[in-house]
Amino acid sequence: DTGADYANVRSDCSFLTLTNPALLASVNATIQHYEEALGRPATRTRQMIERRGVKEALAALMVSADLQKGFRVLRDNGQLARTFEALIVEFSTEFEPATVELAQWRLDNAHNLDLPRSR
Repeated sequence: DTGADYANVRSDCSFLTLTNPALLASVNATIQHYEEALGRPATRTRQMIERRGVKEALAALMVSADLQKGFRVLRDNGQLARTFEALIVEFSTEFEPATVELAQWRLDNAHNLDLPRSR
């Protein structure tokens, strides 16, 4: 049945819009670090990436005025290098220059942002 085969392929290829396998591996590692620090699954993060694709989801996080919980949790645990912001800077050729600039700004100002600390 080709319909069932397509459904299986679709569920196994949720990141079809991604062109760089190294970026995908890094995104998955970042989510795992966040989940370990948080102590529970990052369900909303995973759903957003599933719906929008990796690049679009990460770019959307950068333009949000809110500092995401994942960033705060990793920052507060001394793991800024494991944030999505750090990945965007590392894989800068995969993103629009404005997205990279926003990510770099967040990293540069991470400890100066006057926001509630994560729990």
